[in-house]
Amino acid sequence: MTASFGWARVWPAARRPASDAAARQGVWYPVVSRGESRVVLEVHGRHVDLPGDVVELRDQQPGRFTVIYRTATDPNPAIGTKGDLGRVYAVCPGCGARVRLMGHPDEVECPRCGHQGEVAWWETG
Repeated sequence: MTASFGWARVWPAARRPASDAAARQGVWYPVVSRGESRVVLEVHGRHVDLPGDVVELRDQQPGRFTVIYRTATDPNPAIGTKGDLGRVYAVCPGCGARVRLMGHPDEVECPRCGHQGEVAWWETG
C-alpha cells in the first residue's frame, strides 16, 4: 500500500458511472492524491480516479460501520446465494466486508476481520 493522504469513501447515495464501480460504496480507501476536482484512491492495489463530489474525505480511517441501502433497481450480484444480504447491510470500516444487519443494531462485529464497532445509522438514513 502506498502512503495515505487521508481516507475516502464513495458517498452511499452517490450515483456514478459504471467505470467507477471498482470503488464500492461504503468502503474506506486510502487517498493517494487529491486535486481540485478529482481524488485518486488505492483500491485493491490499483489507483482509481474519481470525481471529488462523489467521495467523503477524512484524515483518519473511521471505526464505524457504514450502512448501505440498495434500491429496488440497484443490481444485486449475490442474489440467491449465501452472500445475498438484502437491501440494507453494513460495510466494515476495517476490511470492507459486507455485514448482514438483523434488525437495527447499535453495534456489530465483522465476521471476516473481527472488528467490532458502532453502526452509523445517522450517516446514511
